[in-house]
Amino acid sequence: MSNWTANEKPEYMEVGYAAERSIKDELDRQSKSDVLTILISYSIMFLYIAFSLGQFRSFSTLLVSVLS
Repeated sequence: MSNWTANEKPEYMEVGYAAERSIKDELDRQSKSDVLTILISYSIMFLYIAFSLGQFRSFSTLLVSVLS
């Protein structure tokens, strides 16, 4: 469109245009970019709960201590 406007558009015409993304495209982009943030926040919450409930004994047995 910008090529046509610059080269082939008659002098007596005025053309306006806009390009937009659909809502679905924007939601897909947002959800893909938020995955890392969500994983990190859930990991931090998991560790916080393990410490606050007092089930943490050592780093080597962290997962076993929390899940049991």
